[in-house]
Amino acid sequence: MRVVELPLGATEDRVVGSINIEKALKEGMKSLEPGILADANRNILYVDEINLLDDNLVDVLLDAAAYGINTVEREGISLTHPSNFILVGTMNPAEGELRPQLSDRIGLQISVASIMDIDDRVKIMERREAFEKDPYSFREKFQEYQDQILENIIQARELLDKVEVSEDMMKVIAHLCVDMGVDGHRADIAILKASKTLAAYYKHNAVENIDVEEAAALVLGERFQKKSLDQDKIKKQIQNAVNEISQENKEDDKKKPQVK
Repeated sequence: MRVVELPLGATEDRVVGSINIEKALKEGMKSLEPGILADANRNILYVDEINLLDDNLVDVLLDAAAYGINTVEREGISLTHPSNFILVGTMNPAEGELRPQLSDRIGLQISVASIMDIDDRVKIMERREAFEKDPYSFREKFQEYQDQILENIIQARELLDKVEVSEDMMKVIAHLCVDMGVDGHRADIAILKASKTLAAYYKHNAVENIDVEEAAALVLGERFQKKSLDQDKIKKQIQNAVNEISQENKEDDKKKPQVK
């Protein structure tokens, strides 16, 4: 798997691809001139300044992401090819918002803020200096840490199918999304999948509240204004959902006929 970049300002033909009309007319053959979406098949499609994409390119990405295929139509000739990719985008929110339709298709969203702690900023400069002086020794210094992360990911892949999600935990996720005013169901499913992945990484046999808490922060991301979404609010909403479900379960138990 490799990274294919969609550069800012790319034309629709460059992204979608085109059909060799001359070859079609002379030889009667449909010949595809592949674009970025063909190159991105089974790879990672990286879009910088994704919030500044032209609306027509956003629509093209949405269609390809939804169906896993790209259709090229020119002069009455139509061709389709697979375009199944992982979409990764970066943006500066100060330069414009991401279209809701595209935001909803992006499963995990991460906000990055400037580091204001002086000691941490000094550490960044020191590490940069160390890397430039001796890149090989720098990599060697962190190799054990990187290898441990890799090992954790490999083990998580093996455990993923064994991770259980209780109905109550699914209710917690549903309650959270409803309480946060989420439209549609993609966020619910994304939180469920991310929660299972995190549980596998942390070697939990079943999804726990802490897994949902971390997953929700990643999934909901820019769907809400930063001021209205933080870890404490998510934690509180999850606890409220847990309490509500617990109360519902108690009431259901009371309604069940007593066996004497």
